[in-house]
Amino acid sequence: MVTRKPQAGRVQATLARIRSLTGVSLAFAGPVDRDGVLLERFDGPVVGPLSGVKLSFGHGLGGKAASIQRPVVVNDYVRAPHITHQYDRIIQAEGLRAMVAVPVVVAKRTVAVIYAAFRDAQIIGGRIYDVVADETRALEHDLVVAQALETIERPQGGDEAVIEENRRLRTSLRDTYTQLRLLAARTTDPVTREELLREAERFTARSHVDQDAEPAALMLTARESDVLALVAGGLTNAQIASALGLTTFTVKSYMKSLMGKLGAGSRHEAVVIARRLGRLP
Repeated sequence: MVTRKPQAGRVQATLARIRSLTGVSLAFAGPVDRDGVLLERFDGPVVGPLSGVKLSFGHGLGGKAASIQRPVVVNDYVRAPHITHQYDRIIQAEGLRAMVAVPVVVAKRTVAVIYAAFRDAQIIGGRIYDVVADETRALEHDLVVAQALETIERPQGGDEAVIEENRRLRTSLRDTYTQLRLLAARTTDPVTREELLREAERFTARSHVDQDAEPAALMLTARESDVLALVAGGLTNAQIASALGLTTFTVKSYMKSLMGKLGAGSRHEAVVIARRLGRLP
């Protein structure tokens, strides 16, 4: 379940955005279980023994953040009076000084901790704190949406082998739909494109409804539908841009537009809503 083990790809993307937006020396994270916080995800160079460290609840920076479910900031880790210091040797070996740790809380449970840290004399001020907090909140939202999608798509009860086979078939169907949309987007022959799109729509619930009757506010352009299909296929903005021959900025513009039409707060929520509306298989 999502709340027990946050999805690694989303966590890694969050760390990359934090480091890019703040310029911190190292952004890192770890899932939380009953024994504490396991540091296992990093963006930036790791020079010491930080990777694989298990932090106890209430201890150190991240252990305290996980325990109290609130962000904790220190501008000089080894001199900070409001945290315990059994991890000082590890932090000093890594050369970290100013740090912030923000808990990822889903359904009132801490499921991970996100960190941002500098190796030189810096201050974790409002801008950096706000970026880390905002990215962590966005991650929480995505994890909630992913959990909801998993709940919707997993039938209650039933034979595990049948459930797994249904999941495999559903994945294959979605992959085929994505490939058809991608081929249609790349072809220069309008007749071939129309045929490919027609075949792709056979995999969605929209093939059985009156598409002309849907509200104008929800009408996606062909390119927005292409982008949405590739997002559902797990591609990043950069990968979508490369696949469609667009710039990353243009892909982001399409994403903003289609999310507004669908009333989605994130790309993952856009996929969930689109599937509920029968726009995606």
